[in-house]
Amino acid sequence: MVLAHVVDAWTREADRDRQAFYWTNFAGGLASPAFLFLAGLGTAFSGASKLRAGLSRRETTVALARRGAVIFGLAFVFRAQALALGWGAPIGFLKVDILNVMGPALIVSAGLWGLAAGTAGRVAVAVAATVALAMAAPLIRTAAWIDALPAPLQWYWRPTPPHTNFTLVPWAAYVFGGLAAGVALAATRDEREERRLQAVLAALALSVGAIAWWASFQPSIYPAGRSAFWGASPTFFFLRLACVTALLPLAWSLRRRLPEVVGAPLATIGAASLFVYWVHVELVYGGIAIPLQRRLPLELVLVGAAALTAGLARLVPWTRRWVAAANEPPVRVKRLVARLL
Repeated sequence: MVLAHVVDAWTREADRDRQAFYWTNFAGGLASPAFLFLAGLGTAFSGASKLRAGLSRRETTVALARRGAVIFGLAFVFRAQALALGWGAPIGFLKVDILNVMGPALIVSAGLWGLAAGTAGRVAVAVAATVALAMAAPLIRTAAWIDALPAPLQWYWRPTPPHTNFTLVPWAAYVFGGLAAGVALAATRDEREERRLQAVLAALALSVGAIAWWASFQPSIYPAGRSAFWGASPTFFFLRLACVTALLPLAWSLRRRLPEVVGAPLATIGAASLFVYWVHVELVYGGIAIPLQRRLPLELVLVGAAALTAGLARLVPWTRRWVAAANEPPVRVKRLVARLL
């Protein structure tokens, strides 16, 4: 996520035609699907934790949906902050960004989680929702009924630069995919079961990725003009979903092999991904970074991304200690930051 935004914002024009820029951009581009996927994964783990704590299925579903509503509300707080710091015209308050998609997707994920009582049922429901939304995305994006919606609502369904970076379809499906993986992982009882499941996820990711790659070269199943590979195409969606899913067994296998100096900061940033997103976007795109925007060679940009990541890894524990002193002012600000952590 940090890499993607830093490379996008700071790389000079002369370096944007390089192969290294293309592949760095592609790798960084997996951050957004991964961010949504992990949100769905977290929903599954949170649901399992609440059940173990004694909450009923209904109470857990409501709690999970409430978290999605909070994320949706925070999306508008984020836009208000951006406007207050000088980011563009007031219409930008209604811009659809990743949190605007994540919030509603988490609310729906809570409903999907609550539909079934067991692991197999929840996985099946989440997988079905992922496939259905991915396959329907080209048809939904071009549907005539979207034209009848007010413009700010259209932005949630159809890409409308510069008012939307993300749309509900197919991006919400990454959350549902993460929910499916999370439900399965949360049900493992020991390391042996988890190792077996990680192997299954790796094989599944490779299989889905290979099929999606093959399908991308076949004639489209959609009417002309409805689906483009780099748009809402299911083949592109499942290729990226396969890459993101493969990161789970990869991270699991490396968790004890990475040096502490690398593994610890990554774990810290991952655990506070919402906070990291909130802070680094302002640091990368905001007024403080104007002297760097589109002015640095790619090599220096990569150094800057690493330095910013290291700084954020230090900022997270410091912020947690600051928030822990909840009774000391500013109390309201600390409560808001606590929701991000």
